Amino acid sequence: MGDILNRIRNSLIKEASKSPNLLSDLAGLEKYIAESYSSRSFIELLQNADDAGANRMLVKRVKQHIIVANDGRKFTVQDFESLCRSAASKKERRTSIGFRGIGFKSVVGFAKRIHLISGDLEVTFCRELTSKIIPEAQSVPLIRIPHSIDPEIRTELSHDVKNVFLEGYNTVFVFSHLIANFVESEFESLDPTSLLFLRNVQKIILKSASPITFSARRINKNTNSFNVELAHNTDAEEWTVFCHEDICIALKKKENKYITLPEKEAVVHAFLPTTEHTGFGFKVNGDISTDPSRLRVILDENTLNTIHNIAFLFLMLLKESFEPNNKLGDESLIECLIPTLDPRMINLQKSSFQKQFITVLKQAAEGVFDNFYRRPNWLNPLDSQILAEQSRIRLPSRNLGEVKGLDSLLRFFGVQEISLDMISDSLKKKHISTQGASEVVSHITKQSFIKQITLQEINPDWKIWYAGNAIHSLREIVKDKKRLDTEFVDMVTERVGISSGLRRLLALLTDTQTAEKLIPPPKPAKNAEIKPNIKNESIPSKSISLTKWRSAEQQVLEILNSDGWTAKDVSRQNIGYDIEAINPKGEKICVEVKSLKYEGQDFTLTSNEEATAREKGEKYILALVVQKKEQLSVMFINNPLNVIKLERQCRQWVWLCSSYEFNPRFFEFNG
Repeated sequence: MGDILNRIRNSLIKEASKSPNLLSDLAGLEKYIAESYSSRSFIELLQNADDAGANRMLVKRVKQHIIVANDGRKFTVQDFESLCRSAASKKERRTSIGFRGIGFKSVVGFAKRIHLISGDLEVTFCRELTSKIIPEAQSVPLIRIPHSIDPEIRTELSHDVKNVFLEGYNTVFVFSHLIANFVESEFESLDPTSLLFLRNVQKIILKSASPITFSARRINKNTNSFNVELAHNTDAEEWTVFCHEDICIALKKKENKYITLPEKEAVVHAFLPTTEHTGFGFKVNGDISTDPSRLRVILDENTLNTIHNIAFLFLMLLKESFEPNNKLGDESLIECLIPTLDPRMINLQKSSFQKQFITVLKQAAEGVFDNFYRRPNWLNPLDSQILAEQSRIRLPSRNLGEVKGLDSLLRFFGVQEISLDMISDSLKKKHISTQGASEVVSHITKQSFIKQITLQEINPDWKIWYAGNAIHSLREIVKDKKRLDTEFVDMVTERVGISSGLRRLLALLTDTQTAEKLIPPPKPAKNAEIKPNIKNESIPSKSISLTKWRSAEQQVLEILNSDGWTAKDVSRQNIGYDIEAINPKGEKICVEVKSLKYEGQDFTLTSNEEATAREKGEKYILALVVQKKEQLSVMFINNPLNVIKLERQCRQWVWLCSSYEFNPRFFEFNG
């Protein structure tokens, strides 16, 4: 390598001697690069190590020196010449992270003298030595003309450098004459996720006053995704990376759930992190153009092509998540795919990666969801799913109905809402719940009132009317001279908001006289007498330790799951209960949770909850929860309408319970 050093050195000296002004210009360029890459010098060294095929990178402070080593391939002649020259890299896009050949010049921002030892190559870069050779230049760059290695480095750091090589490292940089505090800030600013999308490097070891180790353990999942465990000393993060061709979408995970990243973390990576936000709860990586600092994305043709590929992967993830038996995960994944801003407002934003990405997504979504529909906003998720399945209509999974912003995103993509006409035939069957029936009747009542639906479109054979605690068609009720259930009428009235609305619809569908007979006269609900010593027979008595001041629903969910149940929170679906569970016997149980400030406090049931409790009977449990500083009290009441006293009050029709015995179980808090 001595001959190589002399050949390249002599060639560069000859060029500089002929044009000292050009050398001064290169010094200015080098200063600009160092300023542009501020606080990212280690990132650039990491990039170079990855391109060299390194598995490990070491950064170690020894006295007044910094040693940076990697175990990648040793320097070749081409590598060395590219290091010395600016923008002379032979790297190509897609085959390596760096390709401009200028990133290494950023190290001049924290050191005034640099030494390189790789195989037989041993050199020093030093402005003072270069100035002595080219005295005509007003200023000289640090990284340009190489010199024989400073013998003092070999003497002073001989033991440390030798140990580094014994540890299996192949290339060592030694940075001397450090700029005060700069190195510490570099250490502090290093982001563990810098390892997330690298091709080769799996471990970074930072040895200073407080040693730090970053590591990335990649676990192959399948051809389209893999898991990455990022460790920072004793802390660890789990990520899942979904891939398509040369682009990736990375989602953070915790306890087998995907986590929506905050905006400052959900950034674009050009293999290494930029400061551009994705606009969603995930990171993306690809062959994306950036400015020289590698912090800001440039929306050139290359970046736009990559954005189209990311959009394709995004839409495939979203569509696959809608499938009934999808293997990607639960609603937590979908939550990460919801934009942080209303996509309809994106045109008001200034040009950015986020704006371009959402624009491309809308274009790419055309035709992707042609076989899917949105749940109608007037019908609850459970009945929507049932009716859609009967009508052979594809809806996103019912659990996804709880994801805030999903409906708006699908509307933005042009996904149509299920219409009444599409489920017309399914409404002739007896599978809709009391709540669902009241919602359908409320919807057609409102639509009829504003003349958005004709009487001919309302089929008298639809089984959407409740009488005698059973569902019937209007034709059957009129024929058998039945009255509608008071509770059912109350539920419809609550939703319509006009007490005469239902009566008016029935009069149009039948006649005024028949409508009067169908509507029951107002009367107080029949109250069940309170039974003494209500017991918690529904739930086993296993004691567990809970975390303080979570929501009542979360506490009950934890209790049920700890007792061997399989339970999930469905409170946002507004289907008459908060928790859907399978008990150890395999029975489906519905649990409504009421949070009380103190034992014996009045609580109410909505008409929807009361009707659902009556419909489910033994399969419905009421959980009364009192949280105190030292413990949690929970009373589980099976088939509550049979054991508690309810008073019907007009507060948009709720059912008040003011008399009951509180016989709870107790749970200790663990913190």
